[in-house]
Amino acid sequence: MSGASILYLVAMGLLFVGQRLLDGNDGPQLAVTAVGALVLALAGGLRLKHLRAAKDAGLRFGHRVALMSMLVGVASLVLYVATTDAAMDALTLGDEAEERWLGVWRSLWPLVWLLGTVPMLAVDYACKSSPVTMPKRRVQELALHGLVAAMGLGLVFPVNYIASQNKERWDLAYFKTPQPGTATEALVSALELPVDVRIFMPPSSEVAQELRNYFAPIEGPQLRVQVIDEAAEPRLAQALGVRGNGHVALTQGEVVLDPPQMAEGEEPPPGPVTRTIKVNADFEQAKRALKRIDADVQKSLIELGQGERVAYFTSSHGELTTKRLPQPFPMKQAQALRAELKSQGFSVKEFSLSEPLADGVPADASVVFVLGPLYPFTRPEAEALRTYLQAGGSLFVSLEPKVSRAPMPVAVDDPLEAMVEEVLGVRLGEGVLADEVAHARNRGDTADNFLLLTASFTSHGSSLTLAAERQRFAAPFAGYLELVDGHEAGHTVTVRSNGTAFADIERDGTFSADAGEVKGAKPLVVAVSGSSGGVGWRAVVTSTANLVSDVVLSTDADDTANALAGNVQFVRDASNWLIGAESLSGTTQSEEDVRIEHSKEGQTWWFYSTVLGVPLLVFGLGAARVWFRQRGKGVDR
Repeated sequence: MSGASILYLVAMGLLFVGQRLLDGNDGPQLAVTAVGALVLALAGGLRLKHLRAAKDAGLRFGHRVALMSMLVGVASLVLYVATTDAAMDALTLGDEAEERWLGVWRSLWPLVWLLGTVPMLAVDYACKSSPVTMPKRRVQELALHGLVAAMGLGLVFPVNYIASQNKERWDLAYFKTPQPGTATEALVSALELPVDVRIFMPPSSEVAQELRNYFAPIEGPQLRVQVIDEAAEPRLAQALGVRGNGHVALTQGEVVLDPPQMAEGEEPPPGPVTRTIKVNADFEQAKRALKRIDADVQKSLIELGQGERVAYFTSSHGELTTKRLPQPFPMKQAQALRAELKSQGFSVKEFSLSEPLADGVPADASVVFVLGPLYPFTRPEAEALRTYLQAGGSLFVSLEPKVSRAPMPVAVDDPLEAMVEEVLGVRLGEGVLADEVAHARNRGDTADNFLLLTASFTSHGSSLTLAAERQRFAAPFAGYLELVDGHEAGHTVTVRSNGTAFADIERDGTFSADAGEVKGAKPLVVAVSGSSGGVGWRAVVTSTANLVSDVVLSTDADDTANALAGNVQFVRDASNWLIGAESLSGTTQSEEDVRIEHSKEGQTWWFYSTVLGVPLLVFGLGAARVWFRQRGKGVDR
């Protein structure tokens, strides 16, 4: 490759860096662009010098073709200017016209650049390999080969634009119906009365076969499975409330199609209870439902075999809310927690002005959630929680670091914290935890050190599956818990930070031994059990509510792709243990696609490696093939 071509490629590289990678950094962008333009001018001057120095007619023709090709490449930069912000501001086009304008020129300028650059490199190679004499025919052949290669590569740009406008998609993803999770197996084993599963599908249906394969491992005396065509059993379908094929009915109790006549005053026997899962009979449309069938079956089995579960949430103190905020703020929402509890068979209720907490916890409450209040509870509210707990209740309480809460008057205790310390024997330590090693990446600065990650768990009823699976667990902006010495309640620290964490006194995200900061594993979650008057109670205390907020469970309550598996499993284990159903804890299988995410820097490299790297690789292989072929011809001669 000649010096002119090398300078040309270097210049184009500098212009690319200046215009694309340094966009927004005015000073460096201008400097790199100016250097690129200067190097490009030197490349043109050197190419012209080669043309004037050539004595052979064929060589002069070759250098002339190379110079014209270089000018075509330079012309592409003029077309590129039409896509810049400055050009668009000057044109003042409407939205639709601007979209068409950019679509045309963004596809055209790379194509023109290739039509100039690739033939130039091919002809330059010929001139460099034969510096004395050159057949004119060989220059023409190489220029033609270069044009064909450039057009083949350039076809990528308009095709990519057309595809983006038409938004065509082909689903080539791997599909698999999940197997029953360990939680489903435990639910089937715990059934007191058998459940009949009726799959209303044509027997030859591919969906029916997928469902049969799913239920096969848990089928037995407690779970009986059959495939039924609704057209063949219309009365049974009607009795179960099923309308047409495409449903899975789980029924506990006998279905009587012809009930006997009842004597006057005689009460009819209790009827069967049915839960229905919608699964489309068409395989393509049923894929999404099949991927999450295990979660749906679990929910139905809980409702059939475990009875009603009710979870109450406190409100009006700045807690996480189960409602959607006007401007979604994932760290203050618990919609994903609400969805997860509902999938576990809970009915979710919230204390309100018409039913305040100070009046006492309703008798139907299975568990009460207090999720990170920022403002103090009143004493009657704290007493209501104490009374509920000591009467055999279950409490999930998240305390927030003091720096996140509204300040309390001097020498005045927070009634909720006082109750938690007195009854549960747990208090909140001073400060917010940071970790310079085990943390999630978000902004790329020291603020990320407060986004704690850990995999340090204790095997306990409230963390049984979490400890077994060792899944990643996040606790953003968390405090830490301390146990009251000599307290009569039973304590188990179920989740700890890593040993590299420290209470950040200076709140700058960096460790400073001089400021008295000490590294060490700190309790993040404590499970507490005790009794009052012979009645047992249970509680789970966490050092922040963020570990069950939407920011870690999911930004969308219907989308588990963003959820951290450890936090989701923690909710399942803890909620089951609190209501005494820890034997039902286990995994839920899902084959839903996991979203691939990259950092901002990673996206840049993915983009340029696919858009530029692959075409350049193809070009390199083609150039190597031509070189070896020409070399072989030279050896033959």
